[in-house]
Amino acid sequence: MGRMLRLTFLTSAIAFVGSLTLAYAAEPLPSPKGEVLLTVTGEIEVTNAPGRAEFDRAMLEALERKSLTATFVISGKTHRFEGVSLRAVLERVGGKGATIRASAWNDYEVDIPWDDLKYDPLIAMSADGQMLTLRDKGPLWIVYPQDDYSALRDDLHDSRWVWQLNRLRIGRP
Repeated sequence: MGRMLRLTFLTSAIAFVGSLTLAYAAEPLPSPKGEVLLTVTGEIEVTNAPGRAEFDRAMLEALERKSLTATFVISGKTHRFEGVSLRAVLERVGGKGATIRASAWNDYEVDIPWDDLKYDPLIAMSADGQMLTLRDKGPLWIVYPQDDYSALRDDLHDSRWVWQLNRLRIGRP
């Protein structure tokens, strides 16, 4: 009987958490009050402008803050990055897809497979306690926890470290 009770509780807990995620994504997204740092388009359910979701710094900071330590392959230096989970941004806009096209101010673009979310890449807004600016790879930079996962230590994943990030497009295959 105890096993059945635990199973019922677990099933109820999963359903409750799932409903919270859906409710969170369905909440209206306020309009940005400051400079728009990130625009999300494509397969999204929640927008605050025609066909897109726009985020200013305060809106991004209102999402769950995260940090990670990772070595930037170009410099070989290890940094403490702080920002928000890429997954949290996608959940906030109700993003559903197979790929995430990340674009930067300099028009660099790369496709990030949805499966990469299992590594919880970060949209960094600061490094080593300093706010990122356009001058130093900011204001937003997609960073992977490559020091934690050996599978991320290759040229393919290095190419997904998008600095000066400004757009995400959620797509299907």
